[in-house]
Amino acid sequence: MLKPSNRFTIELKRLAFEHFDSCTNCGHKFVEAEHYCSGYLANDEPAYLCDDCSGELTELAARIYFIPQPYEIPTANAKLWRYMDFTKYVSLLSSRGLYFTRTDCFEDIFEGAKGLKKNKAKWDSHYLEFFRSAIKNPPEGYRCELSDSEVDEQAQKLLSDLETGGEAHKRRTFVSCWHEGEHESEAMWRLYSSFLANAVAVRTSYQNLYVSLGRDPSIKIGRIKYIDLKKNYAGVNDAFWRKRKSFEHEREVRALLLDFKCQDLGKIVPCDLEVLIEEVFVSPKAPPWFVRLVNDVNEKYGVTVKVSPSELVEEPFF
Repeated sequence: MLKPSNRFTIELKRLAFEHFDSCTNCGHKFVEAEHYCSGYLANDEPAYLCDDCSGELTELAARIYFIPQPYEIPTANAKLWRYMDFTKYVSLLSSRGLYFTRTDCFEDIFEGAKGLKKNKAKWDSHYLEFFRSAIKNPPEGYRCELSDSEVDEQAQKLLSDLETGGEAHKRRTFVSCWHEGEHESEAMWRLYSSFLANAVAVRTSYQNLYVSLGRDPSIKIGRIKYIDLKKNYAGVNDAFWRKRKSFEHEREVRALLLDFKCQDLGKIVPCDLEVLIEEVFVSPKAPPWFVRLVNDVNEKYGVTVKVSPSELVEEPFF
């Protein structure tokens, strides 16, 4: 086995992100806790290989345990929508960047939550036992010489650190939220644009969103999973990918990134608008001249994209 070099080029990071759960050589699907290897072939080509294929590597970057992602990735052509008022749309064009909101700024107080406060005692009990067991059973070659009271004291500290870290995590996690659906959503117009006459909806796809953000492997894009917090908890690594069942109608796909330095309430991430924006739809409440205004603004900022009236304004016959 080669000695790990810990050299991770952007090409290797992208490959690992885009082929997260399978060997790039044989297509083998990884299972939880299985080993895999990332590294480089003879021509410095990045590779992401199962153990059976790892002998092809000339340089081993790292050998890692496979842990499934806490989110599901949409299909490449899955349609994604972002509903916004006109000022936010102009900001998107002028900054040529996508705004990511810090998660402690959302109205939903459960953003990033692990569970219901009334059920916290059960959560604490589980992790206290987990920490006690980890302290008492160190890796091979080490001995635990702590008394039971000292073990318990350290376990309590780890539990406290876990809770403090959860609160701090909200201030360094930034997300951009999208709605997944084949068609416009009347509910989303109401929810995210207040059904304003000067609102627009930008339509893209999963693949275009990913590519428009520079195929940046540090930005995770996936579906939110909706759970019943009366019966379940969100895992330590799952919390920002879980929401309450009452939000299921949102069908949210979010782009998420971590930033440990940014102190602002949000941040703008550079974005290729020509790739991102497939089509723009104007609010069902918009007057006819608003379509012309959106086209004029697009022209001003050098964005060539189709602008369409909402499909919801079509007239029925009886």
